[in-house]
Amino acid sequence: MKKFVAGAFAFATIVSSSVAFAQQNLVADCAPEIAKYCSNVTPGAHRIVACLISYEDKISPRCRMTAYLGSDDLGVRMKALKGMATSCSADILQYCSSVLAGGGRIYDCLMKNKATLTTAAGTKYPPLSSS
Repeated sequence: MKKFVAGAFAFATIVSSSVAFAQQNLVADCAPEIAKYCSNVTPGAHRIVACLISYEDKISPRCRMTAYLGSDDLGVRMKALKGMATSCSADILQYCSSVLAGGGRIYDCLMKNKATLTTAAGTKYPPLSSS
C-alpha cells in the first residue's frame, strides 16, 4: 500500500506538465461546451474531460476530439485509482469511511494513518522511520 501511494505520487508529478498542456487545449477547443454542460464541475483530476465525454452526442466535433485525446490520461488515472481502491479498500473502510471523497481527502486520510495501514495480504506494515 505504501509503495503504491508513493508510486502514484511520483506518477502524478511526472504527468502534471502534460496535464497543463491538455487543459489549455481543452479550454481553447471546448469553452462553449464547458460553459454549457460542465460549469458546475469542479476543475481538476480530468473531471471536465469526463463531463464532456458524457455529453459527446451534444458537443462539437473539435471539442469531442480534444476530450477524447485528453481521456488517455483519464484512463491511466482511473486505472491507478482502481488499483489503489482495491489495494487499500480495507484501510479506507477502517480509517476513512467518514471522509468525503474527492480533492485528495482520502489520500490525506490514508497518509495520516500510514503507520497502521495493512498490505493487501492483511499484514501490518512496519512503522516508517522518522529519518
